[in-house]
Amino acid sequence: MSIKNLPEVRLKQLLKVITSMLSVHSIYSIGVRSHQLENFYSFNGLEKNDVEEHWEVTLLIVSNAYVKDPKAFMEKIFTKMNKKVRLYSIHYTYNEISTRLNVGDNFLSRLLLPENRILQEHPLVITGYIKHPVMYKRIKSGWEFRISKAAYFISKLNVSDDISCEPAKFLLVHQAISQVCAALLWIYWEYKPSHVDLNYMVRLCQNFSRSTKIVLPKESFRSKRIYNAICHAQYNLNYKSVNDISIEDGFHARKLASLFLKGAQQEGEKRLAQLGKLHQLERQ
Repeated sequence: MSIKNLPEVRLKQLLKVITSMLSVHSIYSIGVRSHQLENFYSFNGLEKNDVEEHWEVTLLIVSNAYVKDPKAFMEKIFTKMNKKVRLYSIHYTYNEISTRLNVGDNFLSRLLLPENRILQEHPLVITGYIKHPVMYKRIKSGWEFRISKAAYFISKLNVSDDISCEPAKFLLVHQAISQVCAALLWIYWEYKPSHVDLNYMVRLCQNFSRSTKIVLPKESFRSKRIYNAICHAQYNLNYKSVNDISIEDGFHARKLASLFLKGAQQEGEKRLAQLGKLHQLERQ
């Protein structure tokens, strides 16, 4: 029982918290990211320098009961882990995963491997990866469908309007980035997320995509503020009565979405070439 880059003591603590909240059948590791937060304090001749390490962990959790609110579940885990470990979890019930494995699921067949298994009540019957030119066409079609949607939303941001509404533009940016994330998750994992919170989808994509660095917030306050506004664009448009988003913020958000789409398209072309070979697709 171990996860690379996550200390064993943290893993045991995380598993204890998860199993205290949920009846678990099995847990599989997908990815771990660690980062350090350095604090320096100097006052009246006293100096103190602290370095804290934090982790972001992506797991697939197979439970015996349905998780009604994945976002609330992940937030509770974060709080109970003293905000040291941030969990991004993909949830299936045991019945759901059994059905998917009986039919065949390429996402699960590549993930439910012994080397990824952290915890398991009893073994699952794993099917092999399904390779066929028809499967390639299905993946390619799904990718193009999502990318075309993202391009459509971005094209609407390039229209010159007599009346400007930056919160509405941020909603278009939100939708564009969301579609790009859905496209990336599909072409890399052949996975369609049931939980579509934007930050969650970006963090899932961060496991395999370098393009996510374009949209993820940098250290500056403005960068974090704009990212937060993009993630909560629907709420802000519906419920905020004061517009605190400037035209410059709108231009910056549009640029982020455009660059993210471009970066994802480049990654997608490379991935399609890999999938073509995997599915033994004859070159035209």
